[in-house]
Amino acid sequence: MSAPVQNNPPTQKRSRIVINLERALHISPQGQQPYGTGAKKRKWPIVLGIIGIILIGMVVGGYFYWQHYKTKPAYSLALAVSAAQRSDAAAFDEVFDTDKVVQSFAPQMIEEAKERFGTSLTPAIEKRVEALIPALLPAVKESVRGEVMKHVREATTRAEGKPFFLVALLLPYYVDIKEQGDTATINAKTADRNIDLTLQRSNSRWRVVGVKDQVLAKRLVDDIANDLPAVGENAIDEARKQIEKRLPGVLPSAGGKGR
Repeated sequence: MSAPVQNNPPTQKRSRIVINLERALHISPQGQQPYGTGAKKRKWPIVLGIIGIILIGMVVGGYFYWQHYKTKPAYSLALAVSAAQRSDAAAFDEVFDTDKVVQSFAPQMIEEAKERFGTSLTPAIEKRVEALIPALLPAVKESVRGEVMKHVREATTRAEGKPFFLVALLLPYYVDIKEQGDTATINAKTADRNIDLTLQRSNSRWRVVGVKDQVLAKRLVDDIANDLPAVGENAIDEARKQIEKRLPGVLPSAGGKGR
């Protein structure tokens, strides 16, 4: 007779929880690197490479931007400012066309001279002034350059000692620059005067070809005042001509003898 079969319940396998202390504590077996450090080391060359590419891009971009900026009116004006700060007349003349600037003062000086005559201004005197001043301009050439350099130096005292590139980049924030084709106008205001500059493109640079400055125009007229007709004398001469024209023979002759 066979033994009875026992129906024992199946035994359940117990699961084991294994904690890898070496991995948890980043302790590697002897002769091996700590877990994870290899991946971190592999990332650093990539990060450094990206930073290097960005820096190279900034340097190259800055170089091309600066080359382009050299063709702008602000850069040429910065050259004039730098030359004025150093009292370097030769460098100033590279940007400042003295002959054309002097010619630009002719209309300003003519108007200033006319105002000084006031009610004594007659058509004849006006014609004499308009003819005299252009002929007298060469005598004020050095005064024009010297006065403009002096004013530029005084107006830009804050730029003294600053790096040139910084002065060139910041100038557009201190003066009003309007560029149109090959001509540019710059308006510079200070506490006591207002100056307008006219620049023209010369190859890749700009040159100052005109200056409008009422204060300087008055000083230049003062310099040539002795060569202009005297206000009183011209008024008398003109009155004499008018009387002689209307009443011939009434006034005594120039030699002091009457008719």
